[in-house]
Amino acid sequence: MTQGTILVTGEAIGDFIPRDGEGRHYEAVLGGSGFNAALALARFGASVAYAGALSTDALGRRFRTALATEGIDAGLVHDSARPSAIAVVAPLGPGGVPEFGLYLDGTAHAEPEGTPRSCPPGVVHLHATSFGATVGPSGEATLALIESAKAQGASISYDVNIRASVLPERALATALIEQRIALADIVKVSLDDLAWLHPDWSAETVVAHWHGLGASRFGATCVLVTRGVQGASCHGADGLIESAAPSVVVTDTVGAGDTFIGGVLSVLAGRGLLGQNLALATRSDLQAALAFACDVAADSCTRPGCDPPRRSAVEV
Repeated sequence: MTQGTILVTGEAIGDFIPRDGEGRHYEAVLGGSGFNAALALARFGASVAYAGALSTDALGRRFRTALATEGIDAGLVHDSARPSAIAVVAPLGPGGVPEFGLYLDGTAHAEPEGTPRSCPPGVVHLHATSFGATVGPSGEATLALIESAKAQGASISYDVNIRASVLPERALATALIEQRIALADIVKVSLDDLAWLHPDWSAETVVAHWHGLGASRFGATCVLVTRGVQGASCHGADGLIESAAPSVVVTDTVGAGDTFIGGVLSVLAGRGLLGQNLALATRSDLQAALAFACDVAADSCTRPGCDPPRRSAVEV
């Protein structure tokens, strides 16, 4: 693992995407929030490694091939004899917003030792995402991994990415999620996530609550809120920063949030502003990261599944 690597942990899942309005024809594409974020980071030019369990079945082999093709370090991938986890996406409703049916029991995702508990040297930043970093054996291991990375001086980001069907009841899920938020320097959340976690609170109230939890070494935890067609906002030590979303024809929004956080982290990495240097990020740096992230997330929505553009095809 090279010095300055971004390590990503979170689920890798085969997404079955409908190719018609009735759900008669599906295509199996590679997905899962952890894999998607690693994919986006690699395509945006970052040095990235992925940690998690992958099946040795046909779908798992496709994941390994993709990691190798994209130049993603797979040295922390755990081989599992269990089948790959899958998600079946319902035929898309208005705006291309997906609904996922998740099938995780008995799969590689449930491997007790699938996620490392200690951070290897060379990692400048750890990105932990979704239920794979929050609940079950992988969630417990990820918490230890976050603490290990933090002790080594890496900066931490955490993507809430609510999937209610695989979370415990709301109060327990919120406690687990906010335990991780308290350790993070950057938190990414959608408006829908906020509404599920704290249905009676405004977004601003939730953000203020999370700032109070924060154990960031770099001032107030930076909370990134994705707002769909309205773009995104950044709430941190420099106050509110906003960026609009480009107008595009949406095919689906699968992986848009993962592409977004990959965009933010890649800009900060390119400017040498992860790890201990995150404290040096200016308002201008964060504005640039937010704008790039909105652009690439919108671009990904024009193609089915999570398919981030290459950085060479996008103007920063």
